[in-house]
Amino acid sequence: MSEQPKKTLTLCAMQYGVYLGLYFIVEFALVIGSIHSNAANFMSTALLVATPAMIYLLMRHYVRQEGNSSRFVVLWLLGIYIFFFASLIGGLVQYIYFQYIDPDWIPSFVEQQLQVLEAMGAQSPEMADFADTARAAIDNGASFEPIDVVFMMIWSNVFFGSLLSIVVALFARMNNRKNN
Repeated sequence: MSEQPKKTLTLCAMQYGVYLGLYFIVEFALVIGSIHSNAANFMSTALLVATPAMIYLLMRHYVRQEGNSSRFVVLWLLGIYIFFFASLIGGLVQYIYFQYIDPDWIPSFVEQQLQVLEAMGAQSPEMADFADTARAAIDNGASFEPIDVVFMMIWSNVFFGSLLSIVVALFARMNNRKNN
C-alpha cells in the first residue's frame, strides 16, 4: 500500500482559507445586519473576538497533519496565507455587495464618519481642521470606489492577520512542544 503524499503548505492554506473565507462572509453579513439588529451586532463582535481561536484550530490541525513537526515560521506563514486566501473570498462577496446590492452603502458610511469627525471637531481645533479637509475632499469629488474599499479591506486583513498569526503560531507551537 502506497503512502499518500503530504499536502503542501500552500495547498493546506488554500483549503483552510476557504473555511476562514466562509467565516469572514458570515461575519460580514452580520456586520451589515448589525445596522438593523443588536443581536447581529453582538454575533459579529463575537465572531471577531473568536477569530484567533479559529486560526489556532486551523494551525493545530495542520500541526497534527504534519506529524507534530511544524516550526514557528511555517505556522506563521500558514497563518499569513490563510488570511490572504480567506480575504480574497471575503473580498469577492464584499465587492458584489458594495457594487451591486447596496451601492449607496460606502457613500453613506463616509458621510456618517464625516459627521462624527465634525462633532469631534468641536472639542479640538486639530480635529476640526481634519474634518474640514476631509469634507472639502469629498465635496471636490474624492470618493471611494467599491474595488478600492475591498482592496483596502483585503490588505488590512492580511496585515493584521499576519500580526495575529505571530501570536497564534507561538501558542500552537508551545502546545505542540507540551504534547510531545
